[in-house]
Amino acid sequence: MRTAILYRVMAGVLLGFMHGGTPVRAQLTVEPASLSVDVEQHETVIHTVSLTNTGSEALTFCVSFDRPLRRSVGALRLTEGSVGDGEPCGAYGEVLYYLGEDDVDESGWGPSGITMTPDGRLFTHGSGGFHRTFELTPDLQVVRFFDHPYLADLTPFGFTWGITYDTENGTLWWMNAERQGGQNAITRRVLLLEGNFDGEETGHRIEIVPPETPLGDFVAGGLSYDPATDLFYFLGVSDIDISSTRMLWAVGREGALADGYPLRPGPYPPPALISSPDAHGGAAGGADGVRVEYGAYPQGSLGYDRIAVVDRWGNDEGTELETPVPDELFEAAGWGVRANPLRSRIDPNGVMYMTFTNFESRGIVGVRPHPLPPSWLVVDSDAGPEAAWDGVLAPGESREIILTFRAGAREIGAYTSALQVFEAATGEAVEVPLTLTVVPGVDAEDIPGPEEASRLEVYPNPSAGSATVSLTLDATSEVRVAVYDVLGRVVVLLHDGPLGAGEHALAFESAHLPAGVYLVRVEGGGLMASRRVTVIR
Repeated sequence: MRTAILYRVMAGVLLGFMHGGTPVRAQLTVEPASLSVDVEQHETVIHTVSLTNTGSEALTFCVSFDRPLRRSVGALRLTEGSVGDGEPCGAYGEVLYYLGEDDVDESGWGPSGITMTPDGRLFTHGSGGFHRTFELTPDLQVVRFFDHPYLADLTPFGFTWGITYDTENGTLWWMNAERQGGQNAITRRVLLLEGNFDGEETGHRIEIVPPETPLGDFVAGGLSYDPATDLFYFLGVSDIDISSTRMLWAVGREGALADGYPLRPGPYPPPALISSPDAHGGAAGGADGVRVEYGAYPQGSLGYDRIAVVDRWGNDEGTELETPVPDELFEAAGWGVRANPLRSRIDPNGVMYMTFTNFESRGIVGVRPHPLPPSWLVVDSDAGPEAAWDGVLAPGESREIILTFRAGAREIGAYTSALQVFEAATGEAVEVPLTLTVVPGVDAEDIPGPEEASRLEVYPNPSAGSATVSLTLDATSEVRVAVYDVLGRVVVLLHDGPLGAGEHALAFESAHLPAGVYLVRVEGGGLMASRRVTVIR
């Protein structure tokens, strides 16, 4: 492979020797050199970045965010046959690292859940009765193994279905499930057990589904902790009809179900299947920065064939950001990819890990994922969203990369990232620093005080189809009550006209709206205030 890479680089240089032996190569310019944008809360601002080939040869470019650009190692390396075949940075889903059962000479191997510490220590566990956890290096070399915590009193069948790293306490948590009727039966209860890196219990336990709750029996799988929301995320199947009831659940440290959960994440509606979640990214924007990735099994597929990306409310982040799972894992008969995704904590746009099981082997692969922009940015281009990430520019040709900066409900302050554009043939990169500064969404004199703010309420919030907007007016007045989307467009006009003094309740029907965050704003009657409402499905 390295020979092929060297050959392509040398071929480009040799072909460039023209006009007296001077090498002529493509040259990429990116304008502007940086972008700093002020955006009001709940508003968006659109800017463009122009990529231009100023050289005399065709230029193949690739785009990424916030990671070192490496040509010969890591995920953005050039691969054999990559230049000029529509995959200038290598194929998304390309296998970078592989660890099968032939590579592990220990009992209890059969990876299910997987997690990673910020310094790159990987941990995976078997799903059978061995209750054994393995520590791995980022390139999937086995370091050691140990017995992890489980409840011996889980009868008649106790299984481990998830593992996650707790950044708050610097510990690991294992998801243990007590199943009734055998391995393929329903789950009676699910418990999280905390332990250290040697499998020694700390004594902290979380019972996610106590028998006395009205949530009912369900199958649980996968586990991921996100520090921005301080929640544990997992997949729950609350009915035998798993094709339509696979839901994303989130619970706190006391086992209480978080508001708005469970929910069915997009972008694939039933009967598509979904698998274990990976919640990450919340540090960049707090709760609004959280992304959840999970395996998707669209109707007609032979198995989990992609990793989809949604926000924490299950809203689609764009199908062009999906990562396909490796085709070769389906070549052997069997389950194929289990699709327990884990985006690397040390190289998030460089490596994604997932587990697999088939009749030939069981193990983990590290693949090249689709890059993710920061959660406050949407990437598009004048040739469509997929064409924003890579492509070929003829001499003198330009392409416009369209960047939509989304303030959302983020706290006032600055958020930074870097757009990286590089030439596939040379690896030379151009970095465009990006700064989003979130500013107050209304003028200072319009910001409601605590008393005024209490006169506008929206409930329930999040809303699954309908909500009530409650407001209190001092006197009869002309009042406008409208619901806005994140682009600032009015999507529902609840009232525009006179209202009497006192309390009013307006029905907000949202069944026709896509899931997402909206802003309810009231103007008039001595009241100017806004409330955010989240519509879920």
